[in-house]
Amino acid sequence: MIIGQTTMSICIIWKDADVEEPEDVGFILEAVEVLCNLQSLTLGFNMLFGLIYGLNLNYPEELKCTFKVFQNTLMELDY
Repeated sequence: MIIGQTTMSICIIWKDADVEEPEDVGFILEAVEVLCNLQSLTLGFNMLFGLIYGLNLNYPEELKCTFKVFQNTLMELDY
C-alpha cells in the first residue's frame, strides 16, 4: 500500500515477532501521520475513534460497516 493513496490506515511496527505488544502504533489520515508512538493497539483504536468524532470525519466507504459494528457493540455508541 502506498501511504499517499490511503484515506485511513493503521501502522503497527513489531520489533520482535515473539513480543505481544507492538513497538509502535500509529495512524495515517489522508496521507498524513496524525498519531504515532502509541503504547498499544487498544489505545490507538480509541484515539482513532476520538479523531473521527473530533474532526467530524466520515468512515472510509470500504470499512463503513466494520466501524459501525465497533461503534455499536464495543463502544456502545449510537450514531
